[in-house]
Amino acid sequence: MSVPPEVNAPRRTSVPAPRRVSAASLGRKLEFGDALVPFYAAVFVRQCLWPVGDELIAWTLTAALSLLLFVAYVITKPEVGERTPRAFWLAVALPFLFIYLMRAPFPDLSFDVLNHRLIQGERALRGPQFLPGDFFPTIFPFNPSSDMLTGIFRHLLGYRLGTIVNLLALVWAGAVVEKLLRPFVKRDALRCACVLLALFTEHALFEVNNYMVDLLALPLELEALRLALDYYESDNRTRDLLFAALLLGVSVALKLTNAAVALPVAAVFAVRIFSARLDRKTVGFVLLACALFVLPLLPHAVYVWRETGSPVFPLYNNLIHSPLWPNSSPYDGRWGPRGLGETLLWPVLSFWEPSRLSELGVYSGRLTLAFAAATLCLLLPRVESRARLVGLAALLGSFMWGATSGYVRYALFVEVAGGVLLIYLARYAWERVRSLPRALRVAAAALPVCLLVAQCALSAQYVRQKEWGGRPTVFDDAAGYRRELRWVWRDRDLLKFQPAENRELFGRVDAWVVSGVKSNGVEALLRPDAPALGVVYYEYFDRPQSRQRFARAVEALRGKRIFSLALNDELDASLEALRRRRFVVGEIEPVTVPFFSARTQLGMSLIEVSPPEKRETPRRGPGTPEVTEAAAPLDDDAFVTAFSVADAPPRMRPGQRATIHVSVKNASEFVWPARGRKDYAYLINLSDTWLGADGQTLVNNMDGRSGLPHDLWPGESVEVALDINAPKEPGEYVLEVGLVQEGIAFFKDKGAETWRARVKVE
Repeated sequence: MSVPPEVNAPRRTSVPAPRRVSAASLGRKLEFGDALVPFYAAVFVRQCLWPVGDELIAWTLTAALSLLLFVAYVITKPEVGERTPRAFWLAVALPFLFIYLMRAPFPDLSFDVLNHRLIQGERALRGPQFLPGDFFPTIFPFNPSSDMLTGIFRHLLGYRLGTIVNLLALVWAGAVVEKLLRPFVKRDALRCACVLLALFTEHALFEVNNYMVDLLALPLELEALRLALDYYESDNRTRDLLFAALLLGVSVALKLTNAAVALPVAAVFAVRIFSARLDRKTVGFVLLACALFVLPLLPHAVYVWRETGSPVFPLYNNLIHSPLWPNSSPYDGRWGPRGLGETLLWPVLSFWEPSRLSELGVYSGRLTLAFAAATLCLLLPRVESRARLVGLAALLGSFMWGATSGYVRYALFVEVAGGVLLIYLARYAWERVRSLPRALRVAAAALPVCLLVAQCALSAQYVRQKEWGGRPTVFDDAAGYRRELRWVWRDRDLLKFQPAENRELFGRVDAWVVSGVKSNGVEALLRPDAPALGVVYYEYFDRPQSRQRFARAVEALRGKRIFSLALNDELDASLEALRRRRFVVGEIEPVTVPFFSARTQLGMSLIEVSPPEKRETPRRGPGTPEVTEAAAPLDDDAFVTAFSVADAPPRMRPGQRATIHVSVKNASEFVWPARGRKDYAYLINLSDTWLGADGQTLVNNMDGRSGLPHDLWPGESVEVALDINAPKEPGEYVLEVGLVQEGIAFFKDKGAETWRARVKVE
């Protein structure tokens, strides 16, 4: 990789002395994307001010501090040498505006929006992510900064126009791509057309007019890459390094999956910095950059750590062990590669597996092209260093993406970088094959462009046909488009769209119970000040500490009016979730909820519920049957046990069989039936598990099973004989004894204790 000669010159790491800033110089500094900077800053300032109880004071301070940060940003920003060409607004911004307007008046009802985006934004804009009395009303309490950003625009412009922040972010990303392409494409009009091609991917455009948040970090990541590429030529390398670190930190805070991009861009910076002589001052600035990277992550990480015991809850809980989530990391096996081989080649293999890229199941092939282009830029001779570094970022990014998720929405940076590389390869082919006849030169240069144009054409077809919320376009429903258009700018408060009877119904709500997967967004918009208890995600009830937290939240609601909203197609599942948590279901009233429109209406049911009745611990009475059958899973609070084993062998021979006698105590307040169904479902068995010497590696969890001789009532104990079989390989092992309800769960997975002993097999 070639290194410019100026890299060995003395490094300009000092920060220039402040100069007086005039209005003219400000005009020479400001660019399109700078208009969004105060809003990005406001999100993180507001998180820092969550402890301020008064919302008016908190937002006054947020506005003032954000403005100060913006002024500091502008003062330290160098003047712009070359402005974004006028052709950019016609060739790039105008087509994206057209795509935005195709669906913008139709309210966004995407699954993620109703599932967690709306409630996270509404909660976090008003104060801490959890209201007093909340119990995990969303699937995961991830950093809500991206939802706060879209929420700010939603409150300023209304529900329909609030999505415009995604359009603005995409145009900002285009302005950065235009700078990246300047060394490769000299003519303004042609370069701007290339910018459109580089950005034109279906999964970027699927999000341009809804409340999905993946686009928000794209301009930040691209700008950080540009600063890394321009590091040698910069007049203020220190400022660029520190600002890029902050941009990457903000992008990861906006969505944790962006770490798969931050690390490759950091690698490009590392190549630039460590290709030259290092001095102590430079090392100091690198360490300061690392601190600035972490800074945007801290407010939420500290908050959620104090709430849950993990700064990234519930991710990596197999390592961090928050007591509120099972000892595992959430994983959706529907998406992404399976195994190391697929992970390394997932950008290529995914071309034949679009159904494993996202729920929409469409894919135009940009990632495959990006992977091929990045590989070529790293392998071909005499490739410009800038192109090699973009290729390095794209290739590392594709590997990181495959290793962390493989879900296509999280690879927008790689897709755009791939577009840039394909355009560069067209120029490379034209310049490097001068010895060939002109027709062959044209064909060689046209090949990457034709592939890119074909991919963009396929993307355009997908964008015309599909969208995350399933909304029509103006071409599909022109009359509906006109009717919805009248509500633009007038759709800030969902409650004002409700008829009088709905407002009276929702006015009764003191608290929500979230029993459906697409209801908390509507509940948060109708009564944002009401605490919400989530009951639909069963993982939150697997650990005793989490169940205790839920019980405290329920107790605090006694005497209040509690309701749950459920979409009609989710009503049965919602009722099951409520009963699973022992809520008493009362009146169920059908309601039609106009969603910011008389045309877009949600058929829902308003379910009145009461807290579970306080139950007394059951006791065995005269004439009580000795043996009964379980007809359903045990209550989550029934998985509480105590064990003792007096005759466990400290040594066994390989494959030896032995019998141990285990004293099993029911330490819960529920009866354990001794029998299950005829197919053995729900049967409670004593079982043993063999683990490696580390106590973690599973060797065999299907060894012995012994049933209970009779029902075990609360507080009762019984001795059970259990046959165990030593592993066939000699070594140190851990023998673990516990209970399992067949077809449901091992008791330990619900937080119950087990009995363990070390056994040497020799």
